[in-house]
Amino acid sequence: MKLMNNIKAYVGRRVLSKHLSSHTRKPVVCNINNAGHIGIIYNATESVSFEIIRDLVKDLSHDKRKVTVLGYVDSKKLIDNYLYRKGFDFFSKNELNWYSKPVSSTTDEFIKEPFDLLINLSLEDHYPIQYITALSPAAFKAGKFSPDDQILDFMIDIEKEKNTMRNLQKEIKLESGKKKNNAEIEADIEKKTETELQLSFLINQLLHYLSIIKN
Repeated sequence: MKLMNNIKAYVGRRVLSKHLSSHTRKPVVCNINNAGHIGIIYNATESVSFEIIRDLVKDLSHDKRKVTVLGYVDSKKLIDNYLYRKGFDFFSKNELNWYSKPVSSTTDEFIKEPFDLLINLSLEDHYPIQYITALSPAAFKAGKFSPDDQILDFMIDIEKEKNTMRNLQKEIKLESGKKKNNAEIEADIEKKTETELQLSFLINQLLHYLSIIKN
């Protein structure tokens, strides 16, 4: 299984690299206040992420701006609550080929959109999300810092804020009133709060810097 996963990862990197070699794009800095069409792509596997993204879309949307959202569910089944969410599109493992390349009309349409600003809010390096972000013709691309990333034009390093976020995480757990008598529940709480903290921090930092960046 590990060998096959390594082969898939290798093929995926090779295919993406080949596409990028013929993919001409000159980044154009875009202040979020001047963006007429914003694309958001994120890992929708955890429902708490959807709730945070939903609130973000409400904040960003107004009459003169269009916001298009695409969520990736790292499972073969879409979460039922996602099926009829207006303004949100989703894709799952069932819409990937054997080496995890997205192969649905939904992802194809998202890739073709010439966004003024594309925001990648995935906290982890999922190949399907990387593939879509890389091939998007968006004028400006922003997201979480990764040492090997050659796709994004602007990145936020949330690893440097780990200690601050850990302290906030402890406070949230104490305020939640959850007892630590069940290891499985405790693990779920910790995972949820960590996702909330990291995603919220990433969004806040991106919105701050993208609002002051000069075109």
